[in-house]
Amino acid sequence: MATPASAHKSTAQTVRDTLESILIAFILAFVFRAFIVEAFVIPTGSMAATLYGDQVTCTCSTCGFEYARGITENDVRAVHETLGRSPRSLTLRCPNCDTMADEIPPERIVRPDSGDRILVHKWPFDIGGALLGPQRWDVTVFKDPRDGQTNFIKRLVGLPGEILEIIDGDVFAAPLATVRARDPGIIDAFEQLRLDIARHASGEAPMERDAVSARLEELGRKVLPMLEIKRKTRRAQDALWMVVYDHDFLPDYGHLRTGAQQGPRWEPVGSSAGAWNTASREVVFRVPDDNPAYIKFAGRDISDFYAYNYPSPGSSRGGTDCLVGDLRLRFTWFPEGGDGSLILQMNRDDHTFFAYLSADGTVRIDHHCPALQNPGNRELLGRETRTDAFVPGGAYRIEFCNVDYRASVQVNGTEVAAGTWTPDLEKAYRRGRHGEQPRPSEVRIGARKLAGRLRHLVLERDVYYRSVIQNEAQSHPAGRSGPPASRDIVTNPFIGWPGWGTMGCPILLREEPFGEYYMLGDNSPASKDSRLWWEIGPHLKGLGEEYKAGTVPEDQLIGKAFFVYWPAGYRPDWSPGIGLIPNFGRMRWIR
Repeated sequence: MATPASAHKSTAQTVRDTLESILIAFILAFVFRAFIVEAFVIPTGSMAATLYGDQVTCTCSTCGFEYARGITENDVRAVHETLGRSPRSLTLRCPNCDTMADEIPPERIVRPDSGDRILVHKWPFDIGGALLGPQRWDVTVFKDPRDGQTNFIKRLVGLPGEILEIIDGDVFAAPLATVRARDPGIIDAFEQLRLDIARHASGEAPMERDAVSARLEELGRKVLPMLEIKRKTRRAQDALWMVVYDHDFLPDYGHLRTGAQQGPRWEPVGSSAGAWNTASREVVFRVPDDNPAYIKFAGRDISDFYAYNYPSPGSSRGGTDCLVGDLRLRFTWFPEGGDGSLILQMNRDDHTFFAYLSADGTVRIDHHCPALQNPGNRELLGRETRTDAFVPGGAYRIEFCNVDYRASVQVNGTEVAAGTWTPDLEKAYRRGRHGEQPRPSEVRIGARKLAGRLRHLVLERDVYYRSVIQNEAQSHPAGRSGPPASRDIVTNPFIGWPGWGTMGCPILLREEPFGEYYMLGDNSPASKDSRLWWEIGPHLKGLGEEYKAGTVPEDQLIGKAFFVYWPAGYRPDWSPGIGLIPNFGRMRWIR
């Protein structure tokens, strides 16, 4: 039997052990958070639709398509300003059927769903190296260049040791080793321009915008032949496809005032009406002869419109919608007979691509362009291949893509034909200087000597990174709440200048010891990112002329986002408008 003294000692030991265990648990939790994995909340929609900020999920009353509309501070403020009169609702524009038949009521605007909660790997960036260090197309968390306290999240698209430029919506870069070998004077000129821009920002030696533009244009001309397209990884590309039209959500225009079908749709071309039926979710075709019969996507141009922003003031950063030519067409094909071929067609500006899938399994891609010197201005892209025959009674998942100057065909998840083509960057520059748009994309599906059905027909477009102008005239120091006093206002010294790294304004990203990275938001029309950063926080001011606006230094990187562990929750009727139940279907890996 234990004595009272020994019992007291045992109790004291137990208390001490418990306190030590709690302390160790806290220490381990802080170490885990500091070096391993940390949770973050997405406040804004700059990465939509990959990641949502504050938003309201909507279901279109015309087609049933579900999508999110971001809620900004301006939206909430507008509701509060009209309280007591007629609170403002938000008109929605469906990204699938393009109708504006729905609204978000004021009570939902002021109580939106919270942004995605994500987990971020921190340790890979701490270890670094070719495998674990920052990679192009990673969704990356870093410190806001404006204040050094706020955590930002964007997609990393530019790496140290290259000259980067956005051209016609795509990312191009030239390795500094290549530039140095061909014309080392270019790097020296970029460095001198960087110093001059830093002195302009400090007020030490102001420069005229036109003079800067002329220097940038000269450098851009020299770099242009060295630029290479930076194609997205398959993982990133899968996340960046955005629906243009999903035929599974067939619009019912009967309840609209016009009663006419005027929105996006698939319709027969010319005399093909008798060969194709697109009136239901299952598209049926019967083409008995050798003359191809087609349907085409009609009802609107394919642009970089984001329903998430409409009609948000944030979308005005990039002006009007830009036409997009990087597309993916996908569906499930059920052959029913015939020895002909299925024909898929899409274009990017003057470059048109035809994919031929013959019943015997032969697959090829033809490239047509007026600039080609071949007979008929056409060429075989890649090589013709042979797969298993497409037999009646089978089901085949087909994907036809033209993205990042590469066209490809997939059958049941396997790429069976592909080829690359060379962009005309000179033409893109000329068009950009004159504010011209490329030729709108036309997408067609045709058949000859074939019968069958198509299900789950979806047309998608790639992200389009806009070349924008610095249009934020003023700001006030980060961390201050409420309206800024006049003495707090900071004026943008780059107002009216082209955005960093945009077309006509290439940016050089330096290697060690600076380690400069370039970041873009997936929601390009409404993202303030490397293109538009001009404020320099106190944590970077000490670098003086060594800090380059528009970049994120390596020591400001935090980690790579990898999982949405808590998206906006369900709001059951019995709850007081709170998302109490997690939406497990939207928990997802971040790509």
